[in-house]
Amino acid sequence: MIKALLVDDEIRVLRAIEKNVNWKACGIDYLFTAGDVDSARIQMQKYSPDIVLTDIEMPYGSGLELIEEIRKTDGAVICLCITCHPEFSYMRKAMQLGSIDYILKPVDYGELETVLVKAVETIHGSRYGAGNGPEGRAVKPEAGYYEEDWFISQAQGYIEQHLIEDISVKLLAEHLGCSPSHVMRSFRKRLDMTVVEYVTKKRLEKAKQLLANTDLPIMTVAEFTGYTDYSYFTRVFKKETGITPREYRNSTKPA
Repeated sequence: MIKALLVDDEIRVLRAIEKNVNWKACGIDYLFTAGDVDSARIQMQKYSPDIVLTDIEMPYGSGLELIEEIRKTDGAVICLCITCHPEFSYMRKAMQLGSIDYILKPVDYGELETVLVKAVETIHGSRYGAGNGPEGRAVKPEAGYYEEDWFISQAQGYIEQHLIEDISVKLLAEHLGCSPSHVMRSFRKRLDMTVVEYVTKKRLEKAKQLLANTDLPIMTVAEFTGYTDYSYFTRVFKKETGITPREYRNSTKPA
């Protein structure tokens, strides 16, 4: 049973998300809502949701403060931000707090559903072997049919939460409690790509989202997607898409 809490002080926006997202199809059984941080705290204590979707700027505290409080009490809760604020400082803070995504308003409901499905998969993967391993890393299930799916789900969740940081096969292996060779084999077998190829794919997806939906400087977009070298970011982007980040941004603007 998966429970989610949606927090937004704009009631119109809250109701629109509540109505237009197919929560059941995403694997979420119960949805609770709150209009401010104080109400969210009450809902957290009452229902113990597995997933929290929160706006950032709200009365009586910000969504980032809420996530920070959640992290101090329950690191297993999956958090993501939904906001109209594209400021890099907000984005960086959200990612540092472990937010799995930073979705800008107006909300693309299909995009949000994709994020939620992955979140639910991560929760199921974590619960599969809960209580059977040391704290601080994911707990591997018993060997069997679901093991490869578990590895991939956990690895994908880790990657998406750490796009802004250096990501290596070694770090993934430590998080999953397995060998680097096992991680590499799993990616090849299940996704038909290397870990590096997958990380690049996810970083460029996030870069495209930011280029199309914000006016952030391209250097800032590069930093937020894990590239500290602007020239390298441009080369990678052009190699994968055939055009530069600036050309991509221009192509998304209305004529």
